Amino acid sequence: MACFTFSYGQLLLNEIIVNPPGTDNPFEFIELKGSAGSTLNNIYVCVFEGDSASAGNSDLVIPLNNVTLGANGLLFIGTTLGYPTVPAATVRRDTLIFGVPGGVLENGNTSFVVIFSPSKILSNVDYDLNNDGELELPFGASIQDAVGWTNGDLTAIIYGGIVLQQSAGTPDAAVRFYGNNTPFSKPAWYNGDLISSSQFDPLEASDNLPQGAAMSPGDNNVPNGGIGFGEVEASELSFFPNPSEGVLFIKNFPNSFNFSMYSIDGKLLFIKKEASTTIEIPAEISNGFYLAKVESGNKTYKGKIAILR
Repeated sequence: MACFTFSYGQLLLNEIIVNPPGTDNPFEFIELKGSAGSTLNNIYVCVFEGDSASAGNSDLVIPLNNVTLGANGLLFIGTTLGYPTVPAATVRRDTLIFGVPGGVLENGNTSFVVIFSPSKILSNVDYDLNNDGELELPFGASIQDAVGWTNGDLTAIIYGGIVLQQSAGTPDAAVRFYGNNTPFSKPAWYNGDLISSSQFDPLEASDNLPQGAAMSPGDNNVPNGGIGFGEVEASELSFFPNPSEGVLFIKNFPNSFNFSMYSIDGKLLFIKKEASTTIEIPAEISNGFYLAKVESGNKTYKGKIAILR
């Protein structure tokens, strides 16, 4: 089996949709994330079958050569039939394979794997002949990142060791948390069923589905520190003391409001409705950095806080 090594500043899977609402084509896509300005060569984005009878078959292989990532480091692999525009900073790999009627990505037992290989990785080849869960790749090949899921089949094989789960059903889509650049990491992802082209169903999702979870084809994933939780201007709102020992005071915000607190990756930890200007942070929330949101009427303010008891 190829060893797990990294290149291109850790080339990562970033966002995947396999079962969009309505017809799958032309709205399936796979998105990668790497170092801005880096050039990809000998990279293969692969989708491997996970059903036990045909595990390891390369159902889809997309080669990447001479692809230079733009300012945001994102590479969007999809078709203009479904996504006619992406941000200027995002590089697009336009492939009509995602326009095939019925879609090309399986909704059940499947693995998404990014491979570096000096030799070609071919489609419709069994790379796990003995079905032992280890891919038999060409000499010199290495796996950059991987993620997958099953439909509940206990005999299914998922490659790369990262198996996403949710409260019910099989993921329609999966999103890497903005700012989490750890390869082969289950906590780096949230996933769930989709109730629209961008919205997740909170009743059929991973237990870490964050507030503001959404698909963002070709753009930075949400929620994130650059869009969802920017620094708050002191003239509008301030949290003090910051760091706090567990009691937080809020200045310059009138009347009652709703207060919510999130982990850095966007998971809701604590909410208090009709709060006053004094917030007591629950004791089970440990020391560390967090995101906070204050809402009143049509106004919303967000900021970063630290707990140091």
